[in-house]
Amino acid sequence: MKQTDILLIIVPDVHGRTFWNEIFNYDCETVFLGDYLDPYPSENIYPWDAMYNLTQIVAYAKAHPNVHLLLGNHDLCYSMGRHICNCRCDFENYDTLRQLFRDNDALFQLAHDCEVNGKRFFFSHAGLSFGWYNQHRDIFTLPYEETLRASYVNELYRSGKLNKILSEIHYMRGGTHPFGSIVWSDIREQIEGDGQNPTDIIQIVGHTQLVTAPLNLAEEYRLYAVDNRKCLYLDTLGKLRLLSTGEEIT
Repeated sequence: MKQTDILLIIVPDVHGRTFWNEIFNYDCETVFLGDYLDPYPSENIYPWDAMYNLTQIVAYAKAHPNVHLLLGNHDLCYSMGRHICNCRCDFENYDTLRQLFRDNDALFQLAHDCEVNGKRFFFSHAGLSFGWYNQHRDIFTLPYEETLRASYVNELYRSGKLNKILSEIHYMRGGTHPFGSIVWSDIREQIEGDGQNPTDIIQIVGHTQLVTAPLNLAEEYRLYAVDNRKCLYLDTLGKLRLLSTGEEIT
């Protein structure tokens, strides 16, 4: 593909992996979907390797203002506390990682958005489902379509208004809530229940690990799940493609 066709690069869940290094070949807006730490034991990535990998990502973001680092459930475990997520937590380096997030707090956010060729895209770690939104109308005071704006969601996060509900986990993930939060929502709850209300806004999420290619879920949901260890990009027409091949995700 031509670099001029690449408008925005998307990096799904890292978990200590180095596939994100592919972005070094490009100089354009980039969104990381979160979950930088807590590698899977089966992948033979050690916690200290994941920690070093995160320091490289932070350094890269500092040197490139057009790079946006989103927060996942595994990141909030360190930046906010283990009540958000306690799975595969790096207890040995916990204090160091907590300080790393605190020292670089301004680099991290919950959401990012953009408009391409008349289409609105909303990026978050797991997706902001209509069910979760509707359950917390005391916090989300705007209509759903207006809630899916990064500036609004990030403002709620910075003000602390989301603190108590970010740890909400759906039954499908072993939790006790009917809907998961923006860092915990599972794509199954969004397509099998009342999680996602159709809008014209296209959500792009990670979190739910895929063994196949990224998924474009049923069209009415307008939700792309892309956590399959490969970088993607939006082209100038608003189509989602694999960065390595240019193949369109349909």
